[in-house]
Amino acid sequence: MFNKNEQKRLAYQMLVFDEVIKQGSFTAAAESLGHTKSAVSQYVSQLESGLGVRLLNRSTRQLNLTVVGKKLAERSEQLLELLSMTLEEVKSHELAPAGRIAITAPHAFEAGLVTPIIAHLCHEYPKLTPELMFTDERLDLLQNNLDIAISVGPQKDSNYHAIPIGTLDSILVASPGYLAKRSVDEMELGSHHLVTLPWQHQAVLHKNYGERILFSTDKQLKVNTSISAINSVKCGVGIGLMPSIFVREYLDSGLLQRVLPEYRGEIREVYALHSYQQQLPLVLRRFVDKLKLALNRGD
Repeated sequence: MFNKNEQKRLAYQMLVFDEVIKQGSFTAAAESLGHTKSAVSQYVSQLESGLGVRLLNRSTRQLNLTVVGKKLAERSEQLLELLSMTLEEVKSHELAPAGRIAITAPHAFEAGLVTPIIAHLCHEYPKLTPELMFTDERLDLLQNNLDIAISVGPQKDSNYHAIPIGTLDSILVASPGYLAKRSVDEMELGSHHLVTLPWQHQAVLHKNYGERILFSTDKQLKVNTSISAINSVKCGVGIGLMPSIFVREYLDSGLLQRVLPEYRGEIREVYALHSYQQQLPLVLRRFVDKLKLALNRGD
């Protein structure tokens, strides 16, 4: 019984042996494989030695296969065909991705970012079967059998690879109805009703030339997703500190208005987490690249 290393060595020697049979000589096989004639002859001799049989009867003019050599020649040809088929399947898979891809992302990324990108990829690769999980919780990749996790903010130390794909900046917004009842002044921000997210406990707002104020008050509506926060602000509950990319359409339509435009919240990094040891598969690389482009376009 051969071990794995011996099997690998014998497999390559069989491929060299197959080329010798096809070309009809050691010289022609050496030219085809890019080896020297002596190297090709040595590979065949090592194959005979490893198997303990004679495969060829050599003469100055021609090569004659032994009975065992003929049988091995058939097997080596089958091995080459299997190798060629495997390589073609891998190449075809890379060119036309198919099957399951599983991605998780925060709720706010769903409508304007992740879903349109996945829809485009599904049109491009009809055999894809995506599974999307939208949650503001950080799901573990391995525990949840996920390929990619989109995560915002500082990342805990882990064995996963984190690809930086963009940033989110936050601005203060309110509904026209809310602003019709109350004016907003930076000195009295703490007197307003604020819609806050879990990571916005005493968030710091930065002014263009360095001044800072706290985004904090006792009058809070606490929600756990950016979508809920945006909807609450649209309903006139209070002021919200929202990522600009997720409220742009509401600002354009007039459903929301920006307040204290000289102030911004912290800039938060966005990452694509994965557990692949080598390069991401083609379709996941395409997804990450498209998401990166969309986030950068939103700057």
